[in-house]
Amino acid sequence: MFFKINILILILFSFVNASFEKVSIGTIDKHYKISKEQIYSILKEIEFTFEKELDKDVFDYADDGKPINFIYLPPSKLENEISRKISRIESKKQKIQELKDYFPNKKNDIENTKEILSKQQDELNNKVRKYNNYIKTINSKKSITKEELNKVKTYSKKEKTVLNDEIKKLKAKRRELRREIIKFNSKVTSFNNLINDLNRLNIQLEAMNRNYSKIRGRTFGLQTIEKKTTFKDGKKKEEQKISISMDKIEIYGFKNLDELKIILAHEIAHLVGLPHVNEKNALMNPIIQKSQLEKGLNLTPADIQLFDKYLD
Repeated sequence: MFFKINILILILFSFVNASFEKVSIGTIDKHYKISKEQIYSILKEIEFTFEKELDKDVFDYADDGKPINFIYLPPSKLENEISRKISRIESKKQKIQELKDYFPNKKNDIENTKEILSKQQDELNNKVRKYNNYIKTINSKKSITKEELNKVKTYSKKEKTVLNDEIKKLKAKRRELRREIIKFNSKVTSFNNLINDLNRLNIQLEAMNRNYSKIRGRTFGLQTIEKKTTFKDGKKKEEQKISISMDKIEIYGFKNLDELKIILAHEIAHLVGLPHVNEKNALMNPIIQKSQLEKGLNLTPADIQLFDKYLD
């Protein structure tokens, strides 16, 4: 049984008040092989998608906008172990596939060889039977001339040499066939061991994934608390107002530009005030959704509802 491996990618966020924002491209760690032009192009694609699906401006690019910084974080020990485990799993899968390709052709070769050797054995048995019958006939004669005896000896010697040579060749072919069968069975055992190893590695990887979350991006802000004391009907009343102003986005990793687009769109939505939503396939789901990566950036009804609720 094969297990599909998916590493959950989490994007963290704290709830904020919604507002239109301006963004800019900040620092880019040299670890990332990406240009400002590529990032700008992705931001324009996100802006187009938001405006098209929401029919309103959500954010804009500006030199004085809030920065998007690309920060490199070295992999954790657990992340490195997960990478090694995935590498071993891929290696096992490749070997399993190679054996799957090997078995049908090799089995067919063995069966064909068995059939050929069986026919050769039948032909050889007929020759031996014919020779034995000839000798039996000669031995049944009561008398035989010296000249006939010499002919019989010459024929017998020649025929026995031919038959013994064919017997040796056939035995050699049978030994080779046995070696191929042993080799085939050994590969079957290896295949079964590989399957067991793969299942074991997958179980280990699933356990490791349950204790692991990879943060791809994060939105940061400043929280201010305003306290106000009022008196009504001689009673003291204290009120507290909390406001959060988001001031930057940090990106910590992406596999490709398509994934970066989803991460940036998610974080920009946080920047303008959207919280998470536990809806499958939604952009604002805290876990990057497979559909967003496969089908491309899109807003689900749950996402649009969030924008309508939190963005004026």
